[in-house]
Amino acid sequence: MIELNYTILIQMAVFIALVLILSKLLYQPIFRIMDERRQLIEGGLEEAKRLNEEAKKLFEEYESKLVSARQEAVKLVNEARTKVQEEQKEALTQVRKEFEATFASLKEQLEREKEEARKKLREMVGALAVLISERLLGRKLEGRV
Repeated sequence: MIELNYTILIQMAVFIALVLILSKLLYQPIFRIMDERRQLIEGGLEEAKRLNEEAKKLFEEYESKLVSARQEAVKLVNEARTKVQEEQKEALTQVRKEFEATFASLKEQLEREKEEARKKLREMVGALAVLISERLLGRKLEGRV
């Protein structure tokens, strides 16, 4: 059976001393390391959440900027297209004006040349009529035209 004597008190004192020593040397450092590790993990998780939110914000900003850049590009292309069409219209109008001016100038020149040709033909017709009349009549006509 179990005897109760002073050795039990010594064993209890040794056990309590062992618990106190182990608590001071082993358990407290382990608990401190576990607390530090828990805090480090929680800090890492919070940092990961913060970085994830920041990445989402950056992605949304990127998407927004991309959309606005696309809209700006479409706007610039439309403006350029409109400008080119206006320039084409102006160039076509300018060419048309130049053509009309050249055509009018050539028409005037042709009319002048036509009148000169008629004048020369009239002179030649008169001279030829006199020449033909002289040959038909067999004599020279002077001063009658």
